[in-house]
Amino acid sequence: MTSTRRPTWLAGSIMTLIALSIIVAPAPAAMAHDNLLDAVPAPEETVTQLDAVALTFSGELIDFSQASFAQVQGPDGLYYESACSTIDRNVLTTPVRLGKPGVYTVLWNAVSSDGHPISESYTFTYAPTGVDPEFGWDKPACGNEESRAQPGKSTPSPTPTTSGETENSEPSSAPTSPPQDETTAIAIPLIIAVGVVGVGVIATALVARQLRRKKDQRHD
Repeated sequence: MTSTRRPTWLAGSIMTLIALSIIVAPAPAAMAHDNLLDAVPAPEETVTQLDAVALTFSGELIDFSQASFAQVQGPDGLYYESACSTIDRNVLTTPVRLGKPGVYTVLWNAVSSDGHPISESYTFTYAPTGVDPEFGWDKPACGNEESRAQPGKSTPSPTPTTSGETENSEPSSAPTSPPQDETTAIAIPLIIAVGVVGVGVIATALVARQLRRKKDQRHD
């Protein structure tokens, strides 16, 4: 009897251990998710200048079709990332150009080394001194490079073209001479020349007449 019960008890213990191992096994995998270790700027921090948001995680991140990213939203609801986020091992960096002073929100999403996505958000305060604010964008940087716009940035008015300037210019007040045909242009110099010759002939006749009178007076 004793020899029959011992194998049965041993088999039951083994089955119990196998069941426990199956139940407990997922726990280490769940605990293996990466987490945020450090953030620049830190949550609730006040900064006077900022060129990029840098997030450091406990493990290397997986960069798959921009699945890991950070967005920075200003107090006006616009986005202030100047380009997409980049990954260097376990550091996620997002370049920014901030606008007016106020509270900004960082919303980030990261795919940890075990393939599990994690996301959180936090806020910081921007209090610049003597810096002109940048214009925000209506959409995040990643995936919207060609379609996003800056609502607060005015569009420069187009420069008028040369043809437009000609149409809008006032007419000249100087009188314009009527066009002359070729016959008129040739006749005028001929008339002047004939007049000059006629005057010369008359003058010559008068001088000859005067000389003749003086000669007759001498003979008398």
